[in-house]
Amino acid sequence: MSERSPDAGTFLVVSLESEAEEVTRIVEILEPLGIPAEVVGRGHQLRRTPSVVLRVPHQRAAEAMVALEIQGFAEVLAYRIEE
Repeated sequence: MSERSPDAGTFLVVSLESEAEEVTRIVEILEPLGIPAEVVGRGHQLRRTPSVVLRVPHQRAAEAMVALEIQGFAEVLAYRIEE
């Protein structure tokens, strides 16, 4: 997702159980589904709980959210990016 397109994607903010929870687990969940994910932030900047911010293609955002929730990530929020 390094190339910019008219659809710049969707940010997913995924709450983590703990700081130690690996971001790689999230990527491992999405990768087999063919959903590219770019980590664009991590930590407490946006939320009180540990979290990670990913950019995914807009047309795959709903699928990514469901996949993460099925795998136990209880709070996944989406924000569409428009340029």
